[in-house]
Amino acid sequence: MKEITIICPIFNEEKNIDFFINAFNKIFKEHSEFKFSILFADNASTDNSYQILKSICNENPNIKYVRYEKNNGVMRSIFTAISLVECDACSIFDCDLQDDPNLLNEFIKNWKNGYKIIYGKRIKRKEIFILSIFRNIFKKISYILRGFDIKIESGAWFLDKEAINEIKDTEFDPFLPALIERLAFSKKGVEYERVERKHGLSKFNFLNYLNYATDGLVSGTIKPLRLSIYFSFLFAFISFFSAIYFVVAKFYLGIVYAEGIAAIIIINLFFFTLIFLFFGILGEYIGKIYLKDENKKSPKIKYKINF
Repeated sequence: MKEITIICPIFNEEKNIDFFINAFNKIFKEHSEFKFSILFADNASTDNSYQILKSICNENPNIKYVRYEKNNGVMRSIFTAISLVECDACSIFDCDLQDDPNLLNEFIKNWKNGYKIIYGKRIKRKEIFILSIFRNIFKKISYILRGFDIKIESGAWFLDKEAINEIKDTEFDPFLPALIERLAFSKKGVEYERVERKHGLSKFNFLNYLNYATDGLVSGTIKPLRLSIYFSFLFAFISFFSAIYFVVAKFYLGIVYAEGIAAIIIINLFFFTLIFLFFGILGEYIGKIYLKDENKKSPKIKYKINF
């Protein structure tokens, strides 16, 4: 019998845990051909989430729990949880149930049809206009930097065992959707409409979104660091043609500039070229070290139950 694990990252979700388990137990009953388990990945909650889940795990061996020593962020929490599972497929859902648990039915249907990665695709977003503009700009810049379009959003995903094993052998990317998008497996998006959170408050604020967007732009690529080299080429180009212009202007066009002004402009442009080139090369080396070492450290696990 194939096993499917539901991974649920949590932080202070004491009011949603029971609702989450009950909602998915109803879905599990519709797929008796599979064995199901739920893994709660706790980012060091400060409420009663640990006590509640410890009690639930003691009564149900199919409910698993891992608690990290500190809050490592939702993406690293999910990535580490994926590395812990031993199953034929896993699916990621947030505990607030804004992503409809019935999506799992569509995920399993598409999985049976041969897709290795299935993800929820929101039909529409309820967000302020400025955030919508910000999101569109982010997608365009991300495409330029990474060279591919990221269709996978944070939220609900389904991963086949082959994709899980590939992720286990891959270094962590703080922008997890990009990591999953890079995997060379068949993918399918399932449209759905996100609902309002029933209990508690969202842990995401504008600063979280900004940090998340920054990770999305700079993680897994050193192209932003290469901007310095690109600027050095630009200033080299400008300084070269400025020198030609001043020579032509003085000797052929008879244009007279204040004494020394041409030399000052050209010298300044030349030094800008050297500065940007220096920082660009330095950035390349720093970037190589960054890509090699930034994400090798795994979060420290404080508790594991039912593993």
